[in-house]
Amino acid sequence: MSEQLAPGTQDRTATLLGWAIFVTFAILFLNIVTLPRTPLGERDSLQLWHDSLGWVVGILCWVRLYWFVKGPKPQPPAGMSEDSFAFSRAILFMLVLVFALEFLIGIFYAWGEGRQVHFFGAIFPQLADTTEDLRKMTGYPHSALAFYYLMLFTIWLVLGFWQNRKYKSGWRRLFPGEKV
Repeated sequence: MSEQLAPGTQDRTATLLGWAIFVTFAILFLNIVTLPRTPLGERDSLQLWHDSLGWVVGILCWVRLYWFVKGPKPQPPAGMSEDSFAFSRAILFMLVLVFALEFLIGIFYAWGEGRQVHFFGAIFPQLADTTEDLRKMTGYPHSALAFYYLMLFTIWLVLGFWQNRKYKSGWRRLFPGEKV
């Protein structure tokens, strides 16, 4: 796109997608933390929410990845080097990519376990056979990517603090607002 943005700002679509992903993932994260601590016979409603919120986060992340590529490229805040800004955007891109991949792997993991995948009560048709191999191939990556996105988030947060200290880029950059 040819839209020119002021230094340190991003377009409205990126802002709305960022907030939607942030809020939906925060709710999903609470579900992720609660699910393993719930007795096996009482997990059905939590699993339904996990699947449904996973769909929302996954689809929003795929749209956000598209917007990273096709949307207007934001300019670094005043005083910040282009390289430092590009580094923080690369980490953010990888974080959103991991969320998007986690979504796809999670669907196949559910099918490998023999579970139906729900979207707020509607059942998504099973497109892969339930097999132990599918469960094993997708179960570990689904769990491991959760630790990876926590690591990426931590790196992004520490880098944001450092950039604020060095470049005085502002704390609002750490939230999905209009500041980048």
